[in-house]
Amino acid sequence: MTKFLASIKNEYEALEVRKANIDIIDLKAINDGALGFVGKNIMTNVRQLLSSHTISVTIGNDKNPNNCTTINNIKYAISSRIDYIKIGLFENKYVHEHHKLLQKIDFQNTNPICVMFADKEFNLEVAKKISSIGYKGIMIDTCNKNGISTTQLLPNHLIEEFVRQMKKRNIFCGLSGSLNFSDIKKLKSLNPDFLGFRGLVCINGNDRDEISLDLLNQVSLEIAKH
Repeated sequence: MTKFLASIKNEYEALEVRKANIDIIDLKAINDGALGFVGKNIMTNVRQLLSSHTISVTIGNDKNPNNCTTINNIKYAISSRIDYIKIGLFENKYVHEHHKLLQKIDFQNTNPICVMFADKEFNLEVAKKISSIGYKGIMIDTCNKNGISTTQLLPNHLIEEFVRQMKKRNIFCGLSGSLNFSDIKKLKSLNPDFLGFRGLVCINGNDRDEISLDLLNQVSLEIAKH
């Protein structure tokens, strides 16, 4: 079953969405690049407010995540019982640094997810390699939040093959990146583990600033019916 991931930015939005039918609530600094880290205080507060929810956290925009600050933030997220940690592969040449990072950390019950970008040299062979270095999941997103979607950037057969290869390897996989209502039926038919949204569930999708409970419920129903 394909799950619904929705991104929120702070405690106020956590209160707004806690009664919505969202499978994974993703915590992200919306105005800080693709994978901005909200900071320890917001993460702690949201985890307390949403104690029974599944939560993911984006961990920052460093091209090389194998650094002291990122490692410290990851360890804090693990201690805070965050379910998924999303780490970006911004350049393929840093795959070896991701491998080193994963070897350093005891993730316990937290699952590290690699985020690859449809608009940043996405390569299926690299995705296969990533699946073997310790990540529990891989998702495709867009790095530039300019309204151009993953489905516009990548051909359907490549997205389909990505999902197939991840399923073959028992790797949790997701699709995100400026997705529209029209994308949901097509992408759900590929059977990814989740579809992720921010802009589509905001009152003004272009600025991605203010989340809408009504739009959240519309997306949830759309995912459920296909």
